[in-house]
Amino acid sequence: MDIRVINLTPATSTEQQRALDEVKDFALTDMDRGGQERWTYHMLDEPTLSVELRKFANPRTSASNRVDSVSFQPCRTWHHRSQDRYKIEEWSLPGGTWTYAAVFDGHMNHDTVDYVSTQFGPYLKDQLDSVLRSRPPPSALPKLVSDTLKQSLESIDDTMISDFLALFPREADALTRLDPARARHLVNENGGESSGYRKTARAFGGTTALVTLVNPTRGHLWVANVGDCVAVLGEKDRSGKWRGRVVNSIHNGSNPGELDRIRSEHPEQADCVWNNRVLGFLAPTRAIGDAWLKLPAIYAELVFKHLDADWFSAETVEPHVPRIRTPPYLSNTPDVYHLEFGAEAGQGSAPQRALILCSDGLTDLYDGYSPQEMADEWIELIGRELNSSSGPNGARTNLALSLLREAIGGSDTQLVSRNLTVEMEERWMDDTTILVQRLS
Repeated sequence: MDIRVINLTPATSTEQQRALDEVKDFALTDMDRGGQERWTYHMLDEPTLSVELRKFANPRTSASNRVDSVSFQPCRTWHHRSQDRYKIEEWSLPGGTWTYAAVFDGHMNHDTVDYVSTQFGPYLKDQLDSVLRSRPPPSALPKLVSDTLKQSLESIDDTMISDFLALFPREADALTRLDPARARHLVNENGGESSGYRKTARAFGGTTALVTLVNPTRGHLWVANVGDCVAVLGEKDRSGKWRGRVVNSIHNGSNPGELDRIRSEHPEQADCVWNNRVLGFLAPTRAIGDAWLKLPAIYAELVFKHLDADWFSAETVEPHVPRIRTPPYLSNTPDVYHLEFGAEAGQGSAPQRALILCSDGLTDLYDGYSPQEMADEWIELIGRELNSSSGPNGARTNLALSLLREAIGGSDTQLVSRNLTVEMEERWMDDTTILVQRLS
């Protein structure tokens, strides 16, 4: 047997030093999981750290310089790209310019959240335009706009599911006789936005929705919520102290009222909620889409299982299908909140106000906090930033970026570095989207 010997020239002291310099800023972390596994991350110093954070978070300011936004997912693999979407728009409507802002947190796929985030705004705008053209009296407007928000969110969900159902026979007997090959063809036919695949994917996937409207005088705010995004209103009182409150109810398993609601709708089914999830599967208790949790089990058994997509696994769904006995288990009905401010913005006597909208990625970073404790911490930070930039020479700060920085480590540059640069193939934090709107 031939043995080949390779002689390597020893590294020079300069080369050794260069190699050490290349790794000196790297460290290992267990990502607070407590196990044996360790991952490498890169320690970054300022200003590089802030530059990298801005690159990942893509901070923007829009709507007449009043709404700051970030959307953050540090895991860069294609499979784990962010499923959050947001929209900030100004609408010229009868009576003036309205501000529309919304956060959508998708799950299962990108098809549903892409469709809803793109189609919902134009639909709502048309409905609102029709309401305002009828010239309702001011006293009637709060309810009319609230009803419009509710109807519009339910309508886009109903439309997606109806488009999917139209692909198949409506009679249960006919559906059971449907040739599996035919079912497979229908749900995987891909020929554009109106194809069977698109309709099936939109119906099967899901998204939460947190939608706000502000009227032209900024004296009225509407918040509509389906799912577990959070809206927090901050206001500066006469003493100069900022106070915050959570505006909306959070629709997930952490809310006992939501679990009780589902149980009351399915009194004979103990496993309608299991492990604080709908049928043991889904964390949000209300959502747009997720048709398999709203339709009879036959659709999951005979139709959805044929879907051929890289984001779908029939094995993931199958254990939960036997629990589908009295659908729907998931609601598309939003809670809608109307807030009327005591003094109209721009009148001098109006207090400073700011509205925070976020996906549940931000709340996940505050594990162990109550909703009010989170609101207090967020508004305290936003208040400090607004106070420091309120003078004639105050710098314009992106408030959403400031809130994100605090959530992932704040002044702890080692923790922020870890959260930005850890070398993992799986997500180490949820998609996080934050909008901060100056209301006065």
